[in-house]
Amino acid sequence: MNVITYLRALDLPIDAIKQFFDARDINKLEAMLKEQKLQVQKQITALENIDRRIDARINQVEDAVNSILDKIEIVDLPAIPVVYLDEDYRPNDDIELPIVTLRKRFGLDKNIFLGKIALAVSKENLLREQFDSYNGLLLILEPGDSGDATGTLRAGKYIRLRFHGTHDTAAIQYQKLLQYCQKHDFEISGPAIETALIDYGITDDFDKYVTEIKFPIKDN
Repeated sequence: MNVITYLRALDLPIDAIKQFFDARDINKLEAMLKEQKLQVQKQITALENIDRRIDARINQVEDAVNSILDKIEIVDLPAIPVVYLDEDYRPNDDIELPIVTLRKRFGLDKNIFLGKIALAVSKENLLREQFDSYNGLLLILEPGDSGDATGTLRAGKYIRLRFHGTHDTAAIQYQKLLQYCQKHDFEISGPAIETALIDYGITDDFDKYVTEIKFPIKDN
């Protein structure tokens, strides 16, 4: 009974313990313990990944809640791994459709959450001031996420603006950013990334909605 109690304390399954007692073999015990150690290590890794994802969500929500709105900022950002879906999307379309495509095409399951999904406006459309359509959808990968990146938001200098509102009210914000670039002689060097940091996914209070637009720039 003491042996059974000890093995159960190691979280060994009843069937494995029964097989050991049927065999009463030291090699069987050693193999059983090594297999259990492997399973425990997998559980530890899974829990560590969950812990990283929780930290990422806490940081993202706190950052969004404490955002300085309607202020244009120049920020240096690190490289960010992403999964990119090259598919056109318009603000009035159902965004769940491309998200479903993203899930199926790249085998994603638990990675989809507010603040991790962003929409891309090509550099060409940005310069033509065509803000009524998006050229791609991307999933931002964070520590603890499963799945392989298909691309990267490159590191460097970005112009960024956070505002109260949604994708439907973003056009005027793009114009503000373009005017700022013209005034300060910044060259746009890549696509714009638009992200809903706070929206109906986590609150019914429209007054708390926050959307972010950023795109890479360089000095002329």
